Amino acid sequence: MNLPTTHHALAMAILFAASGGVAHAANNAAPDCAALAKAAMPDRSSTITLAALREASPAEARGNGPMPPAPAMPAHCEIIGKMQERKGANGQTYAIKFHLRLPTEWNGRFVFQGGGGSDGILGDANGGFSSQPGVTALAKGYAVVSSDSGHDNAVNNDPTRQGVVTFGHDAIARHNYGFGYIGPVARAGKALIRAYYGRSPAFTYFVGGSKGGQEAMMAVQRFPGEFDAALIGYPGFHLAHASIAQLWDGQAFGAVAKAMGQIGADGLPLVNKAMSDGDILLAQGAILNACDALDGTKDGMIEHFTACTTERVMPEMMKLACKSDNMADKTDACLLPMQIAAIRKVMGGPLTKDGKAIYSDWAWDAGIGAKTAQGVTQGWRIWKMGGYASATNNGALLRLGAPSNSAVFRSPPLDVADDVTSLTRYALSADIDEAYAAAHVKWGALKEAPVDFIHADATDLSPFTRRGGKIIMFHGVSDPVFSVLDTLRWLDAVNKREKGKAGRFVQFYAVPGMNHGRGGPATDRFDIFSQLVAWREKGVKPGAIIATAGADTPWPGRERLLCPFPARPHRTGEEIEKASSFTCQ
Repeated sequence: MNLPTTHHALAMAILFAASGGVAHAANNAAPDCAALAKAAMPDRSSTITLAALREASPAEARGNGPMPPAPAMPAHCEIIGKMQERKGANGQTYAIKFHLRLPTEWNGRFVFQGGGGSDGILGDANGGFSSQPGVTALAKGYAVVSSDSGHDNAVNNDPTRQGVVTFGHDAIARHNYGFGYIGPVARAGKALIRAYYGRSPAFTYFVGGSKGGQEAMMAVQRFPGEFDAALIGYPGFHLAHASIAQLWDGQAFGAVAKAMGQIGADGLPLVNKAMSDGDILLAQGAILNACDALDGTKDGMIEHFTACTTERVMPEMMKLACKSDNMADKTDACLLPMQIAAIRKVMGGPLTKDGKAIYSDWAWDAGIGAKTAQGVTQGWRIWKMGGYASATNNGALLRLGAPSNSAVFRSPPLDVADDVTSLTRYALSADIDEAYAAAHVKWGALKEAPVDFIHADATDLSPFTRRGGKIIMFHGVSDPVFSVLDTLRWLDAVNKREKGKAGRFVQFYAVPGMNHGRGGPATDRFDIFSQLVAWREKGVKPGAIIATAGADTPWPGRERLLCPFPARPHRTGEEIEKASSFTCQ
């Protein structure tokens, strides 16, 4: 989905911790970085706009906000380029831009860093990830490339046409955003690597989360010859349908807000007021009462999430029901029946009028909200409804999901102004069946429907796996943007096609409690990339991974095992805060 700057940076990719030693450049003489401005490129439309040596730099703070410090960088050659520049829809100028960093001490490997949200920014090309603050692929000796995917948020931005997702009105920009940019950028990066170091990378990895996870799936499905392995996090591989789920969520919680009299100055329901933080904690408590003990340890984490069904949860939820939906009956100790009904509707996923599932249902999990020393976690509610205190609609499902759905994931795109009232009105009044149909309409110069250019759900991966390709996927069980159950269904389909032997090339890790990419009551700090490198390069199959809870969780420092699915942690020791007390079974 279209993410704000802070979320975008967190979702740009995931967890780098490269293994292997660092080697100097291939020849003894120092390579000439500036000469790369004139290097021969696979796409003759390419132009190098920057090629400059950068000295090593220390980590630097980035203001007082939630952003972690900018990581330290080694000495490297920095390159910025563009290709396929053209005039597009509504007089907009488009190009595929890329950002490449080539470390002076190179380990012989290449990482393609996936984008996030609506893309549209060049990316930092250092391979830094929220699950390992301060760790980057660049510092480990990898060459790293990132890209804006073929549109520029600063240039392709029309406030009368959804702002930063104006590119949804251009058929070629849509295509590039979906997957078209990946091959050209990968080939450009490899050409510049060869020109600089005198040899090709020994291994090329794609790493991405969220929209970048969708891109990672497209990389192995559409460009299997360019990549040796992929780390795929919380992927939006059914984005067109997932964007309809956001409309569904907004309408469900919006109806509650309207009935509660929570109306904004613009006359529209304040979706963020449908439930207070206290209400969400009540709902979390019901889910834990129903499912926490299923894994053998009552610890605020639901490791056996596949057994946590609606049939288990709803009786506990109904114990919390107020006498009626009359606001006079609402107390801090009960949920209005309509609030409970809205939660159930949202968790069941969007349906057509005749009951057909459009996207996916969602796992019942403790990550919808948890009390910590910093307050109640917001990673689930900010997407599903918005922060409670705001006097205007501020939920990501409206601010970010509505423009993406109306411009990018329907054909033809609609003109919706980039202001909160227009976006909220669109989301709360959209016809779900019509939006679903529009996602399947072929349109534009390429005659592509949104599901054609954005859905990355092919199950035949043989062109990739024949070359020894390996995939590790991971997903937060409480991800509010892309459902872990959707990812599991794709994995099941791949495994069925492989007659039960997909584990030879793909492994999956579920992260209980984790929201979108990180956050929530979860052990969300872990190194998973090194497992992928060891598997692809040395044949060491991924196993249990030690994960740690951060300071913004109910239990800072807690350790757990992440297990290759369907294995899950079983407690064998007494100290429940240590990973050593668990084994994967």
